Amino acid sequence: MNHKKTISLSPIIKTLLPRQLYKKRFLLQDKGHNNHINIAKDVRIIGDSAITIRKGHNNQITVGKGGKFNQLKIDINGNHNQVTIGEQVKFSGQLLVVGNHLHIYIGNHTTAIDCYILARDKSVTIGQSCMISRGIEIRATDVHKVYDIDTNARVNKAHTDVILGDHIWIAANVTISKNVSIASGCIIAAGAFVNKPVTIPNCMIAGTPAKIIRQNVRWER
Repeated sequence: MNHKKTISLSPIIKTLLPRQLYKKRFLLQDKGHNNHINIAKDVRIIGDSAITIRKGHNNQITVGKGGKFNQLKIDINGNHNQVTIGEQVKFSGQLLVVGNHLHIYIGNHTTAIDCYILARDKSVTIGQSCMISRGIEIRATDVHKVYDIDTNARVNKAHTDVILGDHIWIAANVTISKNVSIASGCIIAAGAFVNKPVTIPNCMIAGTPAKIIRQNVRWER
């Protein structure tokens, strides 16, 4: 079995070597400057994982204790952004930040099998102890812009961050769109497209677009 080595280099030596290094078993490509990456010593990588800072400065990436990651890709393109992964998190997927002064936050004990998160225009926060399945997309933007022909005003602008509360179960193949917040304890049924805030906790949401189909429920792993 091949193991990636953890390399600790002084700033002087680092400038003399290629920008492609292993940092605590993440393949690191940092093309910016003054970026800070803090990874707990006991983090486990069981597949290829990479941190890429395409350009930008003063970005902060923090990975907490007890994490376990399989093919996790963290990609930042911009300045003054933060990616924070809490403690005891198990996560596979991609975290992409495009822009400035944005953040992706994943709370303690949250798990994800295959999740794509895009913070562009606005930020994304996921609470503690969430269970996220495969084929999940969480987007704080539509990426491509749509305009009203008469007024030239953008009609699909992101106005608020995407915020998921604690202990939310997201089943397979769910898409969570911009401007969405979801209260704690909710269950998102497989294949749902969530494009509006869900303010009632402990409810079940299903459909395209998603709506509440049952309230006062709870779930266990």
